[in-house]
Amino acid sequence: MSLKDLTDPKAVVAAIEEFDQLGKDGFLDKYGFGVAKDYFVVYDDKNYDSKAIAGAAHGNQHGVPLGKDDFSGGDATVATQLEKLGFTVTRPESLPDWSNDELILALDLYLATRGAMGYGKTTKEVVDLSNLLRALVIFPSHVRQNPKFRNPSGVALKLHNFEAIDPSHQGAGMPHGSQADQRTWDLWAQRPDELKAVAVAIRAIGTSPDAAIDTGEDEEGGSEEGRALYRMHRHLERDRSLVARKKKSVLAQTGRLACEVCDFESSEIYGAEARGVIDVHHVAPLYVMGVSTTKLADLALVCPTCHRVVHRHSPLITPGQLRAMRSTL
Repeated sequence: MSLKDLTDPKAVVAAIEEFDQLGKDGFLDKYGFGVAKDYFVVYDDKNYDSKAIAGAAHGNQHGVPLGKDDFSGGDATVATQLEKLGFTVTRPESLPDWSNDELILALDLYLATRGAMGYGKTTKEVVDLSNLLRALVIFPSHVRQNPKFRNPSGVALKLHNFEAIDPSHQGAGMPHGSQADQRTWDLWAQRPDELKAVAVAIRAIGTSPDAAIDTGEDEEGGSEEGRALYRMHRHLERDRSLVARKKKSVLAQTGRLACEVCDFESSEIYGAEARGVIDVHHVAPLYVMGVSTTKLADLALVCPTCHRVVHRHSPLITPGQLRAMRSTL
């Protein structure tokens, strides 16, 4: 019999359940498989060694498990067969590009050390950063569980990429980094204190469940300070209690709920049914928002159009700055 005889998805699920019961080491020892390096079957947002799962699943269906030498792993065999049964299988090329958050944390470490302790895969600072990046909830957990995802070797390489960009570095570093590396350097290298504050906020917020909230927007395009802080920022702006308090305060003071940028007031154009249709924007920088208590003075009323323009601007600007820009057009 061969791997092609594995046709029952329930047999695969049973193998996964046994994997959970025995633990990774116990399961691999029982069936005689080595640790997977690249290909993992994803189930309930967890990664499982795909070849071992397939071999055990064959036994669940046909009574005879397949051993490691009975079939080859990889794209054309295990991955394809499991996908035919409706499962998702990760591949080596599926690792995402470095996000703004991760590049900020890496550059912060680089500027703090400038290579003084060396950047090896066993260097404590490199290992610590690797562990942090793997804990950030800006990517799904099955991606972060991939052993190659932001492992110490990859983190060390990224730090060497910054060496190649740094004009003060004596040596070549590791050239051929990404355009995002250069963009991050250009944006932050001359603002080390602010970079440090952003890094501190990412470290404080990035592993929080709130950082995983999907805003349904292009966070990277609208936030130089990273995805985790942007998601927390938008989560805060949609806090019903805060929004209601801000609108009530402005209405009591001005009698209108007008955009602080363009003065648009929805009910004046569309009637009473549109009264109150306006966004609340958090004015403070994202990293300040992440470590402080929000006051009503930190919030501004902006129409949806002006709000989107504010968020799309990099670096992020305030409604007052957008109003000033608008007056010159």
